[in-house]
Amino acid sequence: MQRTHPSEITSVRLTAGMYALSKLACAGLSFLLLSLVILAYPTSNGSAGEEWPVSAAYAIYAYGLPAALVADGLLRLLRIHLLALAFVVYAVAGLGAGLWLAAEQGGTPLLCAVAGIIVLLLFRTAQIAVERLPLLLPVFALFVPLLCLVLS
Repeated sequence: MQRTHPSEITSVRLTAGMYALSKLACAGLSFLLLSLVILAYPTSNGSAGEEWPVSAAYAIYAYGLPAALVADGLLRLLRIHLLALAFVVYAVAGLGAGLWLAAEQGGTPLLCAVAGIIVLLLFRTAQIAVERLPLLLPVFALFVPLLCLVLS
């Protein structure tokens, strides 16, 4: 029987911290891409148009991030490891986030639902990219969102 040295056991705090940092990096990367799309359609209130009820930052961090956390919880609970099924779970969570946004902020339900699905699929894609390049975690978690907010 092999004994595990206490220094070999990964810390729960370190694991939770890296998970939180990766989620913030996914949100930052999604916010960067969404901000680049919105730059093509500038408006006075910083949102994507008259029919869109909130700013991009608010949509990503207040609705998209909690929905991504719920999707990750479902993936962990259901022990889903297939990439295609993970994208389906994220799409369903995005649908829920979009409808949640429409119910609270008074947007068009169809537009908000489609935008929620797109943003959550973008979250999952960003998570895959961030897992492959862990050195970019602090850049996308901290510096890019601040830069986007300053420039907008």
